[in-house]
Amino acid sequence: MINFGVSTTITKDRSIYEALNAIGKSPFKWVEIRCDPGHFKYEDGKDIKEIQKSLRRNQIKASSLHPPGWVDIACSEEWTRMKSVREVEKTILVAEHLKVPIVIVHPGYKDGSLNQAEKSLKEIVEFSHEWKINPILENTFPGYFGSEPKTLMYLAAKFDLSICLDTSHAAAEVNRIEEFLKLLGSSIRHFHLSDSNMEGNDDHLIPFEGKINWIPIMEFTNEFDGYIIFEILPAKYPEKTLALLDKIRNNWRSKKITP
Repeated sequence: MINFGVSTTITKDRSIYEALNAIGKSPFKWVEIRCDPGHFKYEDGKDIKEIQKSLRRNQIKASSLHPPGWVDIACSEEWTRMKSVREVEKTILVAEHLKVPIVIVHPGYKDGSLNQAEKSLKEIVEFSHEWKINPILENTFPGYFGSEPKTLMYLAAKFDLSICLDTSHAAAEVNRIEEFLKLLGSSIRHFHLSDSNMEGNDDHLIPFEGKINWIPIMEFTNEFDGYIIFEILPAKYPEKTLALLDKIRNNWRSKKITP
């Protein structure tokens, strides 16, 4: 069964509570939480408790957590790699406190080493099993480590992990979404859904505002069982954006390809 949700990136440039309150007023019942400084004080026990209260008050559930954007578990510089692994582990602990089953993990950043990524994932997987949290690998922006589907295939197979397909990343320069769908197949258990103009930028546009052909993705999700999370850039008026995303969700379920 598909569970549609929205990432708190919709207010990532400001407080997470604005996103949670807006989502709570919308028909969406699932949210992916971004652990970014200035957005969510995820190192603060009091703020974690406030998030729990906000989720209950708004009658929404968190599907997943996303570590801070700077994390680079494949970095060749050992200090940065170790610091990144600890940050992912910290996010796993927050997930356990919030009773959230999934933590999204970027395999790397601008530069990366397969050996370093393997070393990091070994630690992360062992730690996540201890706390009963499921780490899921996300394809990164083109040129970053983890942006190639064969790299994700290898890491997912070696560590028995699922994949999150970020459509904006997969189509940032040219549309490689069908390639990802074909190669990764049933390993894909999570989506970050957003559009791209395919001009080499990390656009994260509302679906149908860019150039992505959504038909192959819609066909793939006919038998999909997992989360489809709208991961959209910060919106000045999140309620208006959520209303449009809800229309897209309803059309998607009806197999319509326009908003």
